[in-house]
Amino acid sequence: MAEHIRLLLCKTCGTMEELPDYEGDPRADFLLEALVQKHPNHVAHPMLRVEKKHWDSPSTRDAIIAQIRDKTGHTGFDTTFYEAKNTFQEDAHACWKAHARNPGCGDYKTGSKRLTPDTAAERKAAGLPKYKSAQDRYLCEFCPVHSLVVQSAREKAGLYK
Repeated sequence: MAEHIRLLLCKTCGTMEELPDYEGDPRADFLLEALVQKHPNHVAHPMLRVEKKHWDSPSTRDAIIAQIRDKTGHTGFDTTFYEAKNTFQEDAHACWKAHARNPGCGDYKTGSKRLTPDTAAERKAAGLPKYKSAQDRYLCEFCPVHSLVVQSAREKAGLYK
């Protein structure tokens, strides 16, 4: 089965943001919730799903973006204005740079790096318990350090022998 990514298009600010694929319960899609929180009171196009192999090819990506812009009402700005971005990856790289690109990052998968929806006040007002995800996701999963941590864990488990 082909691997996919999703694209969130904001009609209000004209951005296109990339996020990992998700096919579970939409109420548990907190990565989407985290991106939507960056666009308060904005209007979004329906979510788009693209095969990762096509998205990873620069020429095909440009063609996909051009087709999306044409079909969703290009506003006249140059298409470079609408460059797709991977917000989680950009945030993780900023964190990585702030930690001096240290592979032994002390913040790796700490509570401050957990990605959760900012709904504490709404949940409290509705009498609901604190948010608890069935699967925690962290900003660290989008960081270059993550691959080093995974590789180290596999080496310790003897998977490379």
